[in-house]
Amino acid sequence: ARTKHIEVDYHFVRERVSQKQLQIKFISSKDQLADIFTKPLPLPQFDTCRRNLTLLDSLESG
Repeated sequence: ARTKHIEVDYHFVRERVSQKQLQIKFISSKDQLADIFTKPLPLPQFDTCRRNLTLLDSLESG
C-alpha cells in the first residue's frame, strides 16, 4: 500500500512535468528551506532560512 502511494505520487509529478505544468529545479542542500523544520541548525543557518521563509519573530515589537 505504501509503495502504491509513492508510485501514484511519482506518476502525478511526472505527468505534470511532461505537461509543462510543473518545473523541477535542483536546490543545493545548503539552500533547503525545509531544514528549518526537520533539523537542528546553527543559528546563522537558522536565521538565513527564517529570512528566506519571511517569518517574523513573534517577540519582536511592531
